[in-house]
Amino acid sequence: MDAIKSFGIVAFKKSKDVEPVLLRILAWSKASRVPVHFHPVLKNRLPRGASVGKTESAFLAKSHALLSIGGDGTFLSVIHMSKFSGKPVVGLNLGGLGFLTDVGAETLEQALTEIAAGRYTSVARMSLEARVVRSGKKIMTLRALNDVFLNRFDSPKLTSIEAWHGENFITQFHCDGVIVATPSGSTAYSLAAGGPIIEPGVRAFLLTPICPHSLSQRPLILPCDRPIRFVMRQKNAKALLSADGLESLPLENGDEVRIKYGGDQTNLIQLSTRSFFDLLRTKLEWGKNYKWGDNRE
Repeated sequence: MDAIKSFGIVAFKKSKDVEPVLLRILAWSKASRVPVHFHPVLKNRLPRGASVGKTESAFLAKSHALLSIGGDGTFLSVIHMSKFSGKPVVGLNLGGLGFLTDVGAETLEQALTEIAAGRYTSVARMSLEARVVRSGKKIMTLRALNDVFLNRFDSPKLTSIEAWHGENFITQFHCDGVIVATPSGSTAYSLAAGGPIIEPGVRAFLLTPICPHSLSQRPLILPCDRPIRFVMRQKNAKALLSADGLESLPLENGDEVRIKYGGDQTNLIQLSTRSFFDLLRTKLEWGKNYKWGDNRE
């Protein structure tokens, strides 16, 4: 892969664990002579002389690749910040599960050295594009790496949502909301709502109803060659459309949400050679306490 000429560093966590990491990055930059630039939000957490962008756009312009410090939420924020531009992004995990963050704090300097030299893999993950149409006019377009979801807010009432896949009517959900996830997002909100896990190399939509008022309405895995369309059918509905939990829009009765395959993001830097199933066993502790019986062959 291409060598990385400079790193842009992003951290939004207020944790005391962040400052030592920032100092280690500065020391590595000085020793390796690879420039590092810091997001403006970090201005007051750095020693004098550190390169801090005056604006977010200036910071992005100087950064050949971006290092996200935190968990998956910070990583998704960085993807959105770069507007799905394809700028390489790597995640340093200081959060919880960290399905998207590939680097641990204990190997930070080694990881930066490997990436700067071009010794890394660029991973492709599918994205989503959601368009909101109101009274026949497009009013907003959102992008997502993990998921797009419609969910009720500020009201205990169920929401009524018609769902279509291409020209085929699926059903009218009576539920708290619905999630459309990518395979990458299948381990996020959808998993918490009872959806299945999908290997990231699969190109498919995962449609998961949130607390549906029917035991027979279950998650669906659908091909992404046709869009999913939702229509709000609840008068006085108080529902919110959100992309990765970062960008959102209140919805009204009659609004249409059209979700389609948004192309692949091939900018996720990966150093680890572990498989997706290795990751699941580690993060979800599959089989951790399992003991073989006496009849094992």
